[in-house]
Amino acid sequence: MKTVLFTYESPVGTFWIRPEPADRVQLGIDRHKLKTYGSAKAAARAVAERSTGWEAWDSLADVPAPTRLERWKRPTPKVKRAG
Repeated sequence: MKTVLFTYESPVGTFWIRPEPADRVQLGIDRHKLKTYGSAKAAARAVAERSTGWEAWDSLADVPAPTRLERWKRPTPKVKRAG
């Protein structure tokens, strides 16, 4: 599985941002790929503006969205231990 850079847990699922070729990032939710963007900030902005293409999120009006990428979580990398 590719490295996940950021996650945001919403009421409709967990959004994630991961790197893609050509200096792009992929935005997705749970197991679904959504769109690619030129930066993680641009992907996070799409979530904040509810323009992700994921109707369950984009139409959800009564739940606040993270306004900046800094409000997303950065998963800690899993380290393999020598055994």
